[in-house]
Amino acid sequence: MSKEALLAAFHRFRDALFACDTGTLDALLAEDYRSYNIRGELEDRHAVLNAYCPGLAELTDFEISELRIEVFSEVGIITGRGHVAGRWRGEPWSHHLHFCDIYVNRDGRWQVLLSHATPLEEG
Repeated sequence: MSKEALLAAFHRFRDALFACDTGTLDALLAEDYRSYNIRGELEDRHAVLNAYCPGLAELTDFEISELRIEVFSEVGIITGRGHVAGRWRGEPWSHHLHFCDIYVNRDGRWQVLLSHATPLEEG
């Protein structure tokens, strides 16, 4: 699989978060997906799918810089810096972070296996 296909999966994931499209998120998250959020808490795929049900999370900003895309056979790694913002149950939030998303190629498509975010100082 190519870097272009991996980047396309990354963009589909971002777009699904903006749209609270749990159907697309369900397809993009591996069954054994897990994530470490900016508080260092471990979340599974069900927590992410539940968070993006309409009415809970609303993503309003997703700016990325220093994007790096690597493909190693059936594993893809995307890292970068970002600013994400939105609302959680109506309350605004905003974070600057470093992130690392590890994808696996299963059945001819990229799925997110592991996500990790580290907060950065605002600025």
